[in-house]
Amino acid sequence: MNETLFSVLISLILIAFVAQSANAHGPSRQKVVEKIEISASPDKIWEIVKNFSDFSWNPMVKSASQEGSGVGSTRILKFDGDATITQALEKLVPEKKLISWRVKESVNEILAVNSYSAIIMVGSEENSKTTVTYKAAFYRGFMGNDPPEELNDANSKKKVIRFIK
Repeated sequence: MNETLFSVLISLILIAFVAQSANAHGPSRQKVVEKIEISASPDKIWEIVKNFSDFSWNPMVKSASQEGSGVGSTRILKFDGDATITQALEKLVPEKKLISWRVKESVNEILAVNSYSAIIMVGSEENSKTTVTYKAAFYRGFMGNDPPEELNDANSKKKVIRFIK
């Protein structure tokens, strides 16, 4: 085999290997950002949002209970049936009107996600309306390659959006 043919053959093998390994990666972090304008003052909205033990503003949540207080405390959200999600309070920053929490376990039944974290920020008032921003970041429910449809990126994102709204 001449040297040029050998070089071309090696190049093709390397290209095929690189292309295959690019397809063999696991899930990538997904993000969802939802904003809503509410006809209320930022302080009034913050009074509701900062209360980590109260998630009654979300119609999917049937009840919520809190263990501990302040950063590091946990809340358990209960849904229809026996489904629950346990969340840990990560940040509570009153001067910025910001609260964030994290779910460390896999949450396939409700959200079809892994490593879910969320932030709610209450903005300033403009024209008698306050913008509230909810940001969520997560991995799909199936952490390996080739997820089943119910645990893929699109379905995980769809379930998170439904939960936020």
